[in-house]
Amino acid sequence: MMMIFTIGQVAKKVGINIGAIRFYERKGLLDTVVRNEQNIRLYTDYEINWLIFLKCLRETGMSVEEIKKYHDMVKAGTATLPDRIQLIQKQKQTLLDDIEMKKAQLVHLEHKLERYYRGENY
Repeated sequence: MMMIFTIGQVAKKVGINIGAIRFYERKGLLDTVVRNEQNIRLYTDYEINWLIFLKCLRETGMSVEEIKKYHDMVKAGTATLPDRIQLIQKQKQTLLDDIEMKKAQLVHLEHKLERYYRGENY
């Protein structure tokens, strides 16, 4: 049996706000969802899983435009797999670069703290 969720339930499950879900719909990042007789949006696990991945992509710094491009490729089918792989690999590298930069920043802060613990003023 397929589970059906309202936008509020989806927002809680995914960890994003309702406004973000509506924004993603307007930008074409989320396929048009089914509505019930009361015009309430109804979502399935498919949409939830896509939103979880979309949130991940946004958190890695991928732009809305790049996510739209990726989403369109997914909808186009398996012929776009090489391009999707390339796009995700590029984003992975961007994330790895960011992690390395954050590690260097952490080392810098640790060195500063060591100086302060020794009583140095700079």
